[in-house]
Amino acid sequence: MNRETMQMNRKQLFFSYFMDCQTPKRPGGGMDQTWEIAERSALGLAELFADRGLTHALGFCSTPETANKQSAMFRELAKAGFWQALHFQARGYLPQGDTEGYPWDKSLADYGYEEQKAIIQQAKDEWEQALGMPAETFGACCAQANDYTFPILDELGFKQCYVSCAGRYDPKNGMRWWGAFPHSHHPSSKSRLICGELGIYELTVTRTLTPEPGPEPGTWRVRDFRAESELRFDQILEIAEASIDDMLLRDHPLLYIIAPTHNTWDVADRSSPRRRTVEETIDAVYALADKKGLELVPASFEDIRIEAERLNAY
Repeated sequence: MNRETMQMNRKQLFFSYFMDCQTPKRPGGGMDQTWEIAERSALGLAELFADRGLTHALGFCSTPETANKQSAMFRELAKAGFWQALHFQARGYLPQGDTEGYPWDKSLADYGYEEQKAIIQQAKDEWEQALGMPAETFGACCAQANDYTFPILDELGFKQCYVSCAGRYDPKNGMRWWGAFPHSHHPSSKSRLICGELGIYELTVTRTLTPEPGPEPGTWRVRDFRAESELRFDQILEIAEASIDDMLLRDHPLLYIIAPTHNTWDVADRSSPRRRTVEETIDAVYALADKKGLELVPASFEDIRIEAERLNAY
């Protein structure tokens, strides 16, 4: 039997960072957030990453509403080399031209196949029209998804996504990821929790591997080192290294670190502890690459997916 085996890349550490660009005053956005804060936040993060020579690592993942409101800014950021993605949740989504949005108390995980496909298609079309580019990367706000989500994204032509959150469990809010595979993979059309046969490639944010009790009884959380966590260098390095070590033990085909933040705070404020966390995240990833003897590679989600396909990854 002829079988093309999976290869492994043990020379490079891919690093990707992204900003979820939420809509002010709507679910996911800050209730005290303004459009001015949203703009300063995006431009401040772009300046920080450009100054560190990491332009290609940084992506801006915008809701359709944000893409419409700040389209000129996102187009300029794309021209400068920052990758772009559609960030979406159904709660509170107000399509352009509509006067009544989707219910605030109904997550994407609460929609069946036909309804979910229609709403994601609508969001995709609106985002593409606003920015004049194809939406090939999708992000699910708050890891809201069900078993229809990955097949729908695949059918709609998305090539890579960040949807899952292994260990996060909060069913009331559409997060049911207990037991999910923790690292990047091609997802399954049968279950969101396992690797499978779909063409789309799922990229998980770097997080702790062991769930901890959440704020509500019966809920579970895993921690990442987003800027809002305000973690310090040693804490960031501990989480990142544990993730890489787990990949090595599993013979995962490629090694990566992914971290997020949001457009709800002023990144340009150099006195902000959140700004310090972003800076120390960059420092920690460089330190980890050096410790493991790896070349640090700034990468978009598309770059990581292309490398996974080159390696014939699962």
